[in-house]
Amino acid sequence: MIDTEFYDACYEVLVILKHVKKEDLLKIPKEEIQMLKDNANFSHKFEYNPMKDIKEQKVLKMTKGIIAEYFFKYCASEKQKEKIKCKMENDMRLIEKEKEQKYNSNVIFKNEVKSKEIAEERNIQIIEYKEKWYMKLFKKILKWFKNK
Repeated sequence: MIDTEFYDACYEVLVILKHVKKEDLLKIPKEEIQMLKDNANFSHKFEYNPMKDIKEQKVLKMTKGIIAEYFFKYCASEKQKEKIKCKMENDMRLIEKEKEQKYNSNVIFKNEVKSKEIAEERNIQIIEYKEKWYMKLFKKILKWFKNK
């Protein structure tokens, strides 16, 4: 089955852009708008209420991403772009920190060493070696022949 999320997102972006100020809409290149139109799934059911915030509506995550990218590239002022960059860098640092904690090699190997130590503690038992009677006899006979 074909993943239609991108095509649905293109349609949602087109619907949302109908409610954007004309001056902001003109900042987006015509090629971008045409690409959205070419890839839009017009049979996708989506209703946008301009009175509500986009966070309050059922909008695809990819739609939010496309809108955010258009705002960043074409509509945001330099000050807004700096704030967005700082937020993105901060988010990336947090994600990397979470990954580092989750996949920390020291913790992983420490747990592995502990599990090996526990396994060794369970398996180690002092076993007294007792030589079999026939081996004792065999060694004495060998010793006797070596001496002669």
